[in-house]
Amino acid sequence: MIVEFIILLSVGAFAGLLAGIFGIGGGALIVPALIMILDHFGHGGQWINHIAVASSLATIIGTSLSSSWVHNKNHNIEWSILRKMVLGCIIGTIGGSYMTPYIPGVWLKWIFIAFLIYTGSKFILKTESVTKNTTSLHNVVYIIIGGLIGIFAALVGVGGGVLVVPFLKKCGVDIRKAIGTSAAFTLPVALGGTIGYIIAGWNIKALPQYSLGFIYLPAVISIMLASIPMAKVGVQIAQRLTINKLINYFGTFLLLIAVKLIIS
Repeated sequence: MIVEFIILLSVGAFAGLLAGIFGIGGGALIVPALIMILDHFGHGGQWINHIAVASSLATIIGTSLSSSWVHNKNHNIEWSILRKMVLGCIIGTIGGSYMTPYIPGVWLKWIFIAFLIYTGSKFILKTESVTKNTTSLHNVVYIIIGGLIGIFAALVGVGGGVLVVPFLKKCGVDIRKAIGTSAAFTLPVALGGTIGYIIAGWNIKALPQYSLGFIYLPAVISIMLASIPMAKVGVQIAQRLTINKLINYFGTFLLLIAVKLIIS
């Protein structure tokens, strides 16, 4: 139990750091890590994937709150854009949960990989030291984009940050503000997903002890203990990086996720 706790703390620390620096939820790291940990320690049986995704979403609540708090203090959240996107996100997350059984997972995986490679390459090859003027879009566009990201996030079990940051950057939003806004955006995705997985797994008997629906509480608490403080550290690191370095690092991060998905 102690070894499991230490491993989960390590996962949480790294995930929190990434969440703070890049404005993501950390699900891209936490989900595969939890699958391996749960399998190694014999938790979950046939429900391992469900538990991993559900528990990851629950931990994102903590990292999102932590990083969003610091980003807001640094004035790095575009609240006017966020409010419009969150409205669409709520609708999209609910819709995505209903669509899951009807869409082949392999389609989603390769669409996501193609997006990551394209966007990551664009970030690395075309950095800009001067931020362009923010493009003003119609409110409906922000709602639609938020809805599409919400659908995708619900289908693949991530917070949606890897989609929000490139979209906001394309709109001319400063990279730091894009990351801060993305960090706040992951919160409603994580909340909706967590509630859904608690309800979905409520009456399933073959789940590990100390589970709340599909949420494996020991993993969630352990990861949060490290991810919440490390998310704050990640935000401070992001504040100290130059714009071009931050753009390059984010692009590299997207490509690494793509490689991980290809070989998994």
